[in-house]
Amino acid sequence: MTGAEARVLLVDDDEAKRYLMSTWLRRAGHTVIEAGTGREALEQARSADLVLLDVNLPDMIGYDVCRQIKADPATAAIPVIQISATAVQVADRARGLTQGADAYLGDPNEPERYSRARQRAERTAALLTALTGVALDINAAETFDGLAR
Repeated sequence: MTGAEARVLLVDDDEAKRYLMSTWLRRAGHTVIEAGTGREALEQARSADLVLLDVNLPDMIGYDVCRQIKADPATAAIPVIQISATAVQVADRARGLTQGADAYLGDPNEPERYSRARQRAERTAALLTALTGVALDINAAETFDGLAR
C-alpha cells in the first residue's frame, strides 16, 4: 500500500449504494471489499485497512458488527466508520461511538438532489457525446461540400 490507498471493507445491504460508493473509492485508488451482511463483514474484516459500515443490515445491526470487530484483537485497530441515512439522531451517533466506531456519518441520502444531479450529468454527457461526433465529422471532411453535409 502506498500513499493514501487502502483496502476498504464496504458493508451495506443496498447494492446500488455499494456500487456507487465502491466506484468512488476505486477511482480514488483504493481496493474495495464488499459485504452485504454483518456476517460477511465479520468474515472479511481481517483483510481490511478501514471499514465503512452501514447501521441497518439484514442479519444484524451495524452497532453489533462494530462491537465485534473492536472486541477481536486481530481487528480491534482497524478504523470503523458507521454510516446511516436513518439513524442520524445524537443518540444514534452516541450509540455508534460507544460501540467502538471511530467516526459516525449521516449518509447524505437525498434522493431528489441525487436524482437532479444525475440527470444533469446525463444531459451533459449526451451533449458532450454529440459535440464529439460533430468534431469528428468536421475533421473527417475532405472538401467544403463534405464539411457542409
